[in-house]
Amino acid sequence: MRRLLLPLAALLLSDALLLVGHGLMLTLLPLRAEIEQFSATETGLTASTYFVGFVLSCLVTPHIVRRVGHIRTFAVLGSVFSSVVLVFHALPIFAAWLVLRFIVGFCISGLYMVIESWLNDRATRETRGTILSLYTVINLSMIIVGQQMLNFADPSGPVLFGLAAILLSLAIVPVSLTATLAPAPMQAVKLDFRRLWRLSHVGMEGAITSGLVTGAFWALGPVYARGLGLDTSQLTLFMSGAVLGGALFQLPLGRLSDRYDRRLVLYFSSLAGAGVSLLLVFLPATGNLLLLLAVLWGGAVMTMYSICLAHTSDNAEAADFVLVGSGILFLFGCSSALGAPLASLFMLLLGPSGLFVFSAVCLLGFTLGISIRRKSHVLPVVDETEPFVPVSVTSPVIFELDPRTEESEIAPDSESGVSDENEHSRQEEGSDANNER
Repeated sequence: MRRLLLPLAALLLSDALLLVGHGLMLTLLPLRAEIEQFSATETGLTASTYFVGFVLSCLVTPHIVRRVGHIRTFAVLGSVFSSVVLVFHALPIFAAWLVLRFIVGFCISGLYMVIESWLNDRATRETRGTILSLYTVINLSMIIVGQQMLNFADPSGPVLFGLAAILLSLAIVPVSLTATLAPAPMQAVKLDFRRLWRLSHVGMEGAITSGLVTGAFWALGPVYARGLGLDTSQLTLFMSGAVLGGALFQLPLGRLSDRYDRRLVLYFSSLAGAGVSLLLVFLPATGNLLLLLAVLWGGAVMTMYSICLAHTSDNAEAADFVLVGSGILFLFGCSSALGAPLASLFMLLLGPSGLFVFSAVCLLGFTLGISIRRKSHVLPVVDETEPFVPVSVTSPVIFELDPRTEESEIAPDSESGVSDENEHSRQEEGSDANNER
């Protein structure tokens, strides 16, 4: 393990510092928007521009890296990110925040791509799974740490913005001083949504549902908590509880989906998420009960993305895994941009609890979609699936690091022993099976 991690220490340290600062900003910005008396709709729209920037960066960053290299790209994006953080406090204006949050989304997505491209270049087929697991743990744990740093100072003042800027600036240092060689330029992202739809209707619908609900939660969760009268420490516990739930339940639900039809796991987890959402609407939850509901909600909802990705990948060839993963991620990002403003309309009509009314409506709609397809198509009890791998919502490059890409790196003629005739037969069988997805 030491031999594996030592060459990656600088990169993982930069990642940890980056995610602490980013985790702090994820909760601070919606809370500060509420303090500055932004309406729920305005707060939702600023979050939408964040996700628009995130998606656009996935397309643009590979071209920047090919032009100036990984280290310079990381340094530039990190510097812009840390500078923009300070402007949020100086310009608490809705129009300015639309632009600023777009820049933040663009920068964090690009930074993810640089880190993951570097990790992928250093990983071997034997170490890929270990590196991906470690990277996922760092991302989730550092975001929770960043959220808890909200308790260090008054959210209405400049201190927390300054602290986030310091962390983001320090994140540039380890990568800039690393003695390891930068990887080769990354490839541009390829998308094929028509093929993705043929592979799995449920996978695409689940990615969209997950994006709508989690995008709304990240943008408006602090506003909901403030509406309940929670103080800052209670608010951060509520937000961190949802992230913790996603981390705790992701592997158990993923393993369950390895044994049973992933669509059934998605059906029941979505149904559970809708049920918890309704409890958050109608139950006057406070204290430990509210924290428990947040954990259960995160466990049901924040695990959907990885299971949808796993289900869609089961129906595809190994060589298509990066394309499938990129498509699922883009659907998630685009729907996240829509989720916040849509949920804000529910909050405008129903008050803070409208956030979880929106969540329940989306999740119940998804379960209805699965039920309809279950009536019209026979779903197997057990699928022949690849082992589940938990994946963070970061950038398309992470799919190159995923162990499920290993099969695509093996030449079929030399190692798999599959004849052209058998391969053709398998493709025809897969084509017939896709009609039941």
